[in-house]
Amino acid sequence: MSIVRLLSAKSTPVPFLDRAETLTRLETWARSEERFAIHVLGGDGGSGKTRLGVELCRRLTTPSTHRQGAEVWQAGFLQNIERSDNTSSSNDASSLLLVIDYAEARPEVITEVINVALRAAEDPERRRVRIVFLVRRPSPLSVTHQSSNKWLDALRPQKSQNEGVNLILDEASTIILSDEGLSDREREELFEAAYRSFTEPSESSPASDIIEQLNDPMYSQPLLVTVDAFLNARPQSRTQQSCSPSELFEEVLCHEEHYWTEHWPSSLAVNADRHHQTEGTANPTDTQGNLNRKLARQAVTVATLADIQDEEDAINLLNLLPANPGKNTKDLARWLRNCYPPHVNANGQPALWCDHLEPDRIGEHLVASAADDLVPLLRELLSPSRVGTSSLRTWTVLERASADRHLNERVGWILNEVLTEVTQAIHVQAIDSQSPNLATSFAKLFSAVRSHIDPNNAHEAELTLSEGGYFTAFLGCELAQLAANIDRPADDAPEADRATYASRRLSLSRCLANVGRHDEALKAVREATNLYRGLAEHNPAAYTPNLAMSLNNLAKSQAENGQRREALQTAQEAVTIRRNLAEHNPAAHTPNLATSLNNLANYLDNNGQRREALQTAQEAVTIRRNLAEHNPAAHTPDLAISLNTLAIYLDNNGQ
Repeated sequence: MSIVRLLSAKSTPVPFLDRAETLTRLETWARSEERFAIHVLGGDGGSGKTRLGVELCRRLTTPSTHRQGAEVWQAGFLQNIERSDNTSSSNDASSLLLVIDYAEARPEVITEVINVALRAAEDPERRRVRIVFLVRRPSPLSVTHQSSNKWLDALRPQKSQNEGVNLILDEASTIILSDEGLSDREREELFEAAYRSFTEPSESSPASDIIEQLNDPMYSQPLLVTVDAFLNARPQSRTQQSCSPSELFEEVLCHEEHYWTEHWPSSLAVNADRHHQTEGTANPTDTQGNLNRKLARQAVTVATLADIQDEEDAINLLNLLPANPGKNTKDLARWLRNCYPPHVNANGQPALWCDHLEPDRIGEHLVASAADDLVPLLRELLSPSRVGTSSLRTWTVLERASADRHLNERVGWILNEVLTEVTQAIHVQAIDSQSPNLATSFAKLFSAVRSHIDPNNAHEAELTLSEGGYFTAFLGCELAQLAANIDRPADDAPEADRATYASRRLSLSRCLANVGRHDEALKAVREATNLYRGLAEHNPAAYTPNLAMSLNNLAKSQAENGQRREALQTAQEAVTIRRNLAEHNPAAHTPNLATSLNNLANYLDNNGQRREALQTAQEAVTIRRNLAEHNPAAHTPDLAISLNTLAIYLDNNGQ
């Protein structure tokens, strides 16, 4: 059978080690009398999060003879709870546990699951409802609602108005497994138990000199201890002990190749067509028996990187592999499916063409090791035409595997070529789906490889997100930060260079404000305003409108940072400038004057000047009413905003 499947958390061939009694603490939490509760399990890949989730489900759903009148639990992982072997019938379940793996990579799930669980908790027949979110790493992106717990922040909804979910998450309990590395005794116990489970007869014990190597900090997490135990229990041709995770994972893949060989189709057997060898498709170092080792590794890499939808999708992707001889690709696709059968949904239908290589860290090692052979495949997977929900898998795996410098470089170069087109495709789908999922996932990948992206390309991509709102806010912020990461021009630099820098800083300030980073936004917009002020002094015709726009944004940023008096003064200057501009060119600048007047009314009211706020709001309404009469399509929405503002100030003044 598949060796990596033996090492998968859900296969559980290795006796479970309750490190620091974490499972015991989780069970106590789950059985507490509180009706609804959330727990977050955080930790690096291989730290044991998924296994803990599996064991908690098993512990809760196993009937206990020691508990009189014990409740009946329905417990399982979200993707297959309806078919989970660990779930009791929902008809008589009095308590419910949902485990959500890869939670930080599934933002669309968090709010939905919490809301569904809350409704379930309202059922009078339900004693308790529990959610466990498994988080591999905190988000590299900022969030609109930040706390001292970065693991919780990775789960927060991006829509800042959704404070209900934020408040619920604030009450969640957290265990970070990375902070609780295995003790020396736990390493030894886990290694010996794993070693015995992998050897025949199972009574065998490892040599003492093997145990001593576990003192290395590399073995602080369960996966590497288990992997090393397996490799020692089933040695192939180990000439020396591995000294890094990558070397351990590579040895596991060497074992996995025996499994691949068992299923390898005869139509692709290396010895079946000597002509292919002379063409360089496979050479002795790339083969194992009839297995084309290089082709097999590349094919499994496809399954690791992509959510392959069906046979046609599999064939199209596999045809991009350098080692593919160009025929019998259908057989290769079916080999992949046989080796890694897909999960089935509640209706018994396969969700994808095949499953992925797990544990994740072994799959990510495979992707990184094949970086040189992946360029055609990566170009396809990262192309605008592939943007969709299936992209989430690709972007997440690449973001995690991009710790490998070479892969990081490859992915960055490819994205740099198609960044604007991909961002535009994400923008369209975000608007259509009314969801931030795609944009946020891509933003994480972009953040990981940004050192290989041209700031000018990032700026062009950012411009495509102008109407994305909060659905694309975090991606816009990442793009704007890189776009603004250019050298500040000297005071005597060409005017165009100074204007470009000012424009990038102004755009950055807006994007920072959109994700709640108001302090940084204020700093950026203040710098842009100072630059535009200098440009307008030397070339008023060209840059005075930009100065007014920057002042408008500065006032807003000052207000968001609690600087009410400064915001009022800045807004008054913006109105003065735009009033003068509108007198000389009404068609171009009157709409902007109305916007500044509407904003000024707000700042006047914030400073207790209610009568002046009312008068200013009335002027804004008068201007926008006139504009709407001449161009209803363009200006009626703005008129509605001003009328709403005016109504508030009329009420404030007792009218």
